[in-house]
Amino acid sequence: MNLFSDIYNCYYQVMKKILSQQCAFSKKDLNCCIKEDGFEESPLFIMPKILSGEWDFFEENNGIFISKLSDGFSIPLSKLQKCYISALLLDEKIQLFFNEEQLDSLKKLFADYKPLWTPEDFYYYDRFTDKDDFSSPVYINVFQTILSAIKNCQWISINYKGKNSINIHELLPCRLEYSLKNDRFRLIASPCPGNSVPRIELYNLSNMIEISLIEKYETNLPDINKAIRESYYKEPVRLLIKDKRNALERTMLQFANYEKNTTKIDNDTYECCIYYNKNVETELLIEILSFGPVLQVTGNEYFLEQLKQRLKKQAGLMGNL
Repeated sequence: MNLFSDIYNCYYQVMKKILSQQCAFSKKDLNCCIKEDGFEESPLFIMPKILSGEWDFFEENNGIFISKLSDGFSIPLSKLQKCYISALLLDEKIQLFFNEEQLDSLKKLFADYKPLWTPEDFYYYDRFTDKDDFSSPVYINVFQTILSAIKNCQWISINYKGKNSINIHELLPCRLEYSLKNDRFRLIASPCPGNSVPRIELYNLSNMIEISLIEKYETNLPDINKAIRESYYKEPVRLLIKDKRNALERTMLQFANYEKNTTKIDNDTYECCIYYNKNVETELLIEILSFGPVLQVTGNEYFLEQLKQRLKKQAGLMGNL
């Protein structure tokens, strides 16, 4: 599992990019590069391995780190990687990113490699069942049209199914996000990207009945990250993580799609601040509860109150069994 993790996780990609630059780095430079291409908390994991020599890729001289690898090094696909790709090709979401011809070509290319896992190997005990229909031709068309529009900074028109009616929206698509809890894709888009801090809106792809590209392109792209931050509550959720049963790594993986800041308190305790908005509040609450006692919520007060109410509701349901 260590080999699998080292090859496929984000840290591998971070190290590959740093080593490819063939530059001399200070400790501060390495920290900045790791944060830029990884997550805010990534230096907590990577820097100790570099400094201890466990990841023996650098020569250190007076605090300056120089790559031991020669310029232009390449990494061919291993058999393990090919088996990994073969497993990915079994995921029903893969068809959203390729057309039929491309998928057929990939499947033939990796046909001789046994997948590391199959979809039947997983049981999701804490996921909603009303997932998106990733195999629907309408859904595939919606997804691929949005991808094309994002790449080309192009506007789209959608017929969107609301609670009581179907509405037409003209939007600049900015980002696609995936909800693991709901097994759904959502679109982050702006109807008015020209503002200094544009308004952003969330749309479920499953509610899009029809979509088309508009011959309208955006040259001055909105600062979508700034807009997302403006939508956050003033106070983040604050968690204390006891690093037992690999809790820190599991927490960072579970909340990888949230903006957060993690600091080390003592040898086995970390504080993690997660920034969020109203749209994902319930989803975040359920995710935190799934960790049990290894996570302690210390704030904010509003989120704590929501947490208490949900626990009381669950206790009441248990009492009625």
